[in-house]
Amino acid sequence: MAIPRYVPVLALVIAGCADPEAARRLDAEIESVNDRITQAQEESKPYGKGSVVHDLISLRIAIHQQTLAMLEQRQAARRWRMSLSYTVDGKPYVAPADVVARVAALHVQLKNSRDSRESDLQLMRGSADSVRPQYVTSIATKTIQIAQLEYQLAAHTNAFAPYYVQFSPSAKVATAPQVIERPASKPAVVN
Repeated sequence: MAIPRYVPVLALVIAGCADPEAARRLDAEIESVNDRITQAQEESKPYGKGSVVHDLISLRIAIHQQTLAMLEQRQAARRWRMSLSYTVDGKPYVAPADVVARVAALHVQLKNSRDSRESDLQLMRGSADSVRPQYVTSIATKTIQIAQLEYQLAAHTNAFAPYYVQFSPSAKVATAPQVIERPASKPAVVN
Protein backbone atom coordinates (compact mmCIF):
# COMPACT_ATOMS: atom_id res chain seq x y z
CA MET A 1 0.00 0.00 0.00
CA ALA A 2 1.56 3.31 -1.08
CA ILE A 3 1.18 6.44 1.04
CA PRO A 4 0.24 9.45 -1.02
CA ARG A 5 2.78 12.30 -0.97
CA TYR A 6 0.44 14.76 0.72
CA VAL A 7 -0.06 12.64 3.87
CA PRO A 8 3.27 13.58 5.53
CA VAL A 9 2.72 17.24 4.68
CA LEU A 10 -0.82 17.12 6.07
CA ALA A 11 0.49 15.49 9.24
CA LEU A 12 3.00 18.33 9.70
CA VAL A 13 0.34 20.97 9.16
CA ILE A 14 -2.03 19.36 11.65
CA ALA A 15 0.75 18.91 14.20
CA GLY A 16 1.74 22.57 13.80
CA CYS A 17 -1.79 23.69 14.66
CA ALA A 18 -1.90 21.98 18.05
CA ASP A 19 -2.68 25.16 19.98
CA PRO A 20 -4.24 27.69 17.60
CA GLU A 21 -5.01 30.17 20.39
CA ALA A 22 -1.37 30.31 21.49
CA ALA A 23 -0.32 30.75 17.86
CA ARG A 24 -2.80 33.64 17.44
CA ARG A 25 -1.53 35.33 20.61
CA LEU A 26 2.06 35.02 19.43
CA ASP A 27 1.17 36.34 15.97
CA ALA A 28 -0.62 39.31 17.56
CA GLU A 29 2.35 40.00 19.81
CA ILE A 30 4.72 39.91 16.83
CA GLU A 31 2.46 42.27 14.90
CA SER A 32 2.34 44.64 17.88
CA VAL A 33 6.15 44.71 18.15
CA ASN A 34 6.43 45.34 14.40
CA ASP A 35 4.01 48.27 14.80
CA ARG A 36 6.12 49.68 17.66
CA ILE A 37 9.27 49.44 15.53
CA THR A 38 7.57 51.26 12.65
CA GLN A 39 6.23 53.92 15.00
CA ALA A 40 9.65 54.48 16.58
CA GLN A 41 11.28 54.72 13.15
CA GLU A 42 8.77 57.42 12.21
CA GLU A 43 9.39 59.24 15.50
CA SER A 44 13.13 59.35 14.86
CA LYS A 45 12.85 61.03 11.45
CA PRO A 46 12.65 64.66 12.68
CA TYR A 47 15.79 64.24 14.79
CA GLY A 48 19.27 64.24 13.30
CA LYS A 49 21.60 61.30 13.72
CA GLY A 50 23.74 61.82 16.78
CA SER A 51 21.16 63.90 18.60
CA VAL A 52 20.21 62.68 22.06
CA VAL A 53 16.59 62.01 21.14
CA HIS A 54 17.52 60.17 17.92
CA ASP A 55 19.94 57.97 19.85
CA LEU A 56 17.36 57.26 22.56
CA ILE A 57 14.79 56.29 19.94
CA SER A 58 17.41 54.12 18.19
CA LEU A 59 18.03 52.33 21.48
CA ARG A 60 14.29 51.72 21.83
CA ILE A 61 14.18 50.33 18.28
CA ALA A 62 17.04 47.95 19.14
CA ILE A 63 15.13 46.70 22.19
CA HIS A 64 12.01 46.13 20.06
CA GLN A 65 14.09 44.33 17.42
CA GLN A 66 15.52 42.04 20.11
CA THR A 67 11.99 41.34 21.34
CA LEU A 68 10.86 40.64 17.78
CA ALA A 69 13.76 38.27 17.13
CA MET A 70 13.00 36.27 20.27
CA LEU A 71 9.27 36.10 19.48
CA GLU A 72 9.95 35.02 15.88
CA GLN A 73 12.31 32.35 17.20
CA ARG A 74 9.54 31.10 19.48
CA GLN A 75 7.07 31.22 16.58
CA ALA A 76 9.35 29.16 14.33
CA ALA A 77 9.84 26.60 17.10
CA ARG A 78 6.09 26.24 17.55
CA ARG A 79 5.51 26.04 13.81
CA TRP A 80 8.00 23.21 13.46
CA ARG A 81 7.12 21.61 16.81
CA MET A 82 10.64 22.01 18.12
CA SER A 83 11.67 22.70 21.66
CA LEU A 84 14.03 25.53 22.40
CA SER A 85 16.31 25.89 25.34
CA TYR A 86 18.40 28.86 26.30
CA THR A 87 21.59 29.15 28.26
CA VAL A 88 22.57 32.10 30.39
CA ASP A 89 26.16 32.31 31.59
CA GLY A 90 26.68 28.72 30.46
CA LYS A 91 23.77 27.34 32.47
CA PRO A 92 20.41 26.21 31.09
CA TYR A 93 17.77 28.90 31.58
CA VAL A 94 14.87 27.82 33.74
CA ALA A 95 11.87 30.08 34.19
CA PRO A 96 11.67 31.40 37.75
CA ALA A 97 9.24 29.70 40.09
CA ASP A 98 7.52 33.02 40.76
CA VAL A 99 6.93 33.86 37.08
CA VAL A 100 3.24 34.64 37.66
CA ALA A 101 4.11 37.17 40.36
CA ARG A 102 6.82 38.68 38.15
CA VAL A 103 4.40 39.06 35.25
CA ALA A 104 1.90 40.77 37.54
CA ALA A 105 4.63 43.10 38.85
CA LEU A 106 5.74 43.86 35.29
CA HIS A 107 2.18 44.82 34.37
CA VAL A 108 2.10 47.26 37.30
CA GLN A 109 5.52 48.71 36.41
CA LEU A 110 4.46 49.03 32.78
CA LYS A 111 1.27 50.86 33.71
CA ASN A 112 3.19 53.22 36.01
CA SER A 113 5.81 53.90 33.34
CA ARG A 114 3.16 54.60 30.71
CA ASP A 115 1.32 56.92 33.12
CA SER A 116 4.55 58.77 33.87
CA ARG A 117 5.29 59.18 30.16
CA GLU A 118 1.74 60.40 29.55
CA SER A 119 2.15 62.94 32.36
CA ASP A 120 5.31 64.25 30.69
CA LEU A 121 3.49 64.43 27.37
CA GLN A 122 0.77 66.57 28.96
CA LEU A 123 3.34 68.83 30.61
CA MET A 124 5.25 69.16 27.34
CA ARG A 125 2.13 70.23 25.44
CA GLY A 126 1.57 73.10 27.87
CA SER A 127 5.21 74.10 28.26
CA ALA A 128 7.20 76.97 26.86
CA ASP A 129 9.53 76.30 23.95
CA SER A 130 12.56 76.78 26.18
CA VAL A 131 11.82 73.68 28.30
CA ARG A 132 10.23 71.50 25.62
CA PRO A 133 13.54 69.71 24.74
CA GLN A 134 13.85 68.55 28.35
CA TYR A 135 10.41 66.97 28.19
CA VAL A 136 11.17 65.36 24.82
CA THR A 137 14.32 63.79 26.27
CA SER A 138 12.47 62.66 29.38
CA ILE A 139 9.70 61.11 27.29
CA ALA A 140 12.23 59.32 25.05
CA THR A 141 14.01 57.96 28.14
CA LYS A 142 10.77 56.76 29.72
CA THR A 143 9.79 55.11 26.46
CA ILE A 144 13.03 53.10 26.57
CA GLN A 145 12.05 51.89 30.02
CA ILE A 146 8.65 50.88 28.65
CA ALA A 147 10.33 48.95 25.81
CA GLN A 148 12.55 47.14 28.33
CA LEU A 149 9.55 46.21 30.48
CA GLU A 150 7.68 44.99 27.38
CA TYR A 151 10.69 42.84 26.51
CA GLN A 152 10.76 41.33 29.99
CA LEU A 153 7.02 40.71 29.85
CA ALA A 154 7.35 39.01 26.45
CA ALA A 155 10.23 36.92 27.81
CA HIS A 156 8.30 35.71 30.84
CA THR A 157 5.10 34.99 28.92
CA ASN A 158 6.89 33.22 26.05
CA ALA A 159 9.48 31.28 28.06
CA PHE A 160 12.73 32.88 26.95
CA ALA A 161 15.39 34.43 29.12
CA PRO A 162 14.58 38.04 30.09
CA TYR A 163 18.21 39.09 29.91
CA TYR A 164 20.08 41.49 27.68
CA VAL A 165 23.27 40.66 25.83
CA GLN A 166 26.19 42.74 27.01
CA PHE A 167 27.64 44.93 24.31
CA SER A 168 31.31 44.29 23.71
CA PRO A 169 32.81 46.68 21.16
CA SER A 170 35.06 45.30 18.47
CA ALA A 171 38.78 45.89 18.64
CA LYS A 172 38.48 48.75 16.12
CA VAL A 173 36.20 50.87 18.29
CA ALA A 174 37.38 49.83 21.73
CA THR A 175 38.25 52.66 24.08
CA ALA A 176 41.45 52.91 26.02
CA PRO A 177 41.57 51.05 29.34
CA GLN A 178 40.15 53.00 32.23
CA VAL A 179 41.37 52.88 35.80
CA ILE A 180 38.58 52.53 38.31
CA GLU A 181 39.45 54.13 41.61
CA ARG A 182 39.10 51.95 44.69
CA PRO A 183 39.50 52.70 48.37
CA ALA A 184 43.12 52.71 49.54
CA SER A 185 42.70 49.23 51.03
CA LYS A 186 41.92 47.73 47.61
CA PRO A 187 44.13 47.77 44.51
CA ALA A 188 42.96 49.65 41.39
CA VAL A 189 41.47 47.57 38.58
CA VAL A 190 42.21 48.19 34.91
CA ASN A 191 39.40 47.47 32.44
